[in-house]
Amino acid sequence: MKYFLAGTFDNFHVGHQYLLWSAAREASALIIVIARNKTVEKIKKKKPVHDERLRLQRVKAENLPRAEVLLGREDFDFLKTLEEASPDVLYVGYDQRIDETKIKKAFPDLMIKKAVAYAPEIFKSSLFN
Repeated sequence: MKYFLAGTFDNFHVGHQYLLWSAAREASALIIVIARNKTVEKIKKKKPVHDERLRLQRVKAENLPRAEVLLGREDFDFLKTLEEASPDVLYVGYDQRIDETKIKKAFPDLMIKKAVAYAPEIFKSSLFN
């Protein structure tokens, strides 16, 4: 199955690795979208610690099998990104906020799968800011 995963991946840590490798283990193909700096500011109401290019390179450095890693759209259109990727599964972090109702309305056949947390009391990005 083709998986789609999107995130900021700022202050990259073991929890991020666990998320990425869990998706890669299950997927026959994996698309990973790294949030643009402006998207991070819009969603999290603060600038990322690391620039989008650095975050992109860090995720690419994992050398995940069957994975394509790219920057998100400049227009913040998540539904358009999903439409273009045409995945079978939207894989989200255990604490990632999404509008599941809106996504299911636009993509009724899309499976949404929430990842299991890996030691969230230690490995959570907000603890590193």
